[in-house]
Amino acid sequence: MTRRALRLSPVLAAVVLAGCASVAPDGLRSAVDRHTASRLPADSQLPSTDSRAQPTTEAQIAQWLSQPVDADTAVRIALLRSPSLQAQLAQLARQDAQRAQALTLFNPTLTLGRFVNGHEHEIERQLSLNLVQLITLPWRSRWQGWQLEQATLTAAQQVLLHAADTRRAWLRAVAAQQSLQAAERMHEAAAAGGELARRMALVGNFSKLEQAQELRVQHDAAAQLARARLNATLEREQLARLMGLWGPQADFALPDSLPPLPKAEALHTGTDAEATALRERLDVRALRRELDTTADRHGFARVGALFGDIGASYSRNTTTDRATRHDEVTRGWELELPLPLFDWGGVAAAGARAQLQHSSAQLRHAA
Repeated sequence: MTRRALRLSPVLAAVVLAGCASVAPDGLRSAVDRHTASRLPADSQLPSTDSRAQPTTEAQIAQWLSQPVDADTAVRIALLRSPSLQAQLAQLARQDAQRAQALTLFNPTLTLGRFVNGHEHEIERQLSLNLVQLITLPWRSRWQGWQLEQATLTAAQQVLLHAADTRRAWLRAVAAQQSLQAAERMHEAAAAGGELARRMALVGNFSKLEQAQELRVQHDAAAQLARARLNATLEREQLARLMGLWGPQADFALPDSLPPLPKAEALHTGTDAEATALRERLDVRALRRELDTTADRHGFARVGALFGDIGASYSRNTTTDRATRHDEVTRGWELELPLPLFDWGGVAAAGARAQLQHSSAQLRHAA
């Protein structure tokens, strides 16, 4: 390999990295699915970015809603219809686009000029490029990859949290429905007791005090029934909101009773439980990746503040004598270097240290 090729190899590698920066067509939903598939009900899907799949999705949701909605079905519908979850996934796709944009080299600047005096005219051509952006592209590619991994883990954590919230809301809605049914039976029994007390009092078999006691029981049952109806309505509305349902779709049916409790399992004791939690929690993994990125960028903070605007340019100027029509061509290159007269990078380094301490404290707090 020639010396010229060796000198050009870093530049070529940077150009290749810049050309490889592209946006995921599915908005990184497949990456999120890899983190969440084993923790969600079978056949769960995230909303597609293709609008042509919307009719098929709505038909599937309508089929699910035609039957009593169990907990797994509620989670599946919530993943497909929840606007808040769709906003989180759209944010992830936007971060992916920002990563690709950050890894795309700035377009070079072409400066053209034409100057005329009494004896000659001059044409200037200058091509400029940000040299620091080209040199630091491999490091920026690594940082952007880590940041995107952190964003993917955060989005996956939000998916799991939304699924867990939906499952809890389903349990509360079914429990509230069962409580309402029990309150209705209690009210019917109390109403029957009140009517019996009224008839017994008419024939003289009940005193006024005994009749009043039965009426008090009837009124208490009516108050409990009203509270149970309100609670059942609120819990059902909360479940519908998490599932992203409104209008006629919110009139879905729920099972008559809660499922049986799972079999009791032996509690896992020892230090492995904490180690497993720290290893498997997606939010802890995201914060750990954020700390890695911050620590890796810490050393570049001062250098970036001092030499972040280094530029290189190539010029080719042509001067033509108007009398002889003789052309004189001048070629050369220029290197633009910032002079650290006022900013020596101390502020940027202090900010980087504070950010590193902040990321470290956040990770310890989450752990």
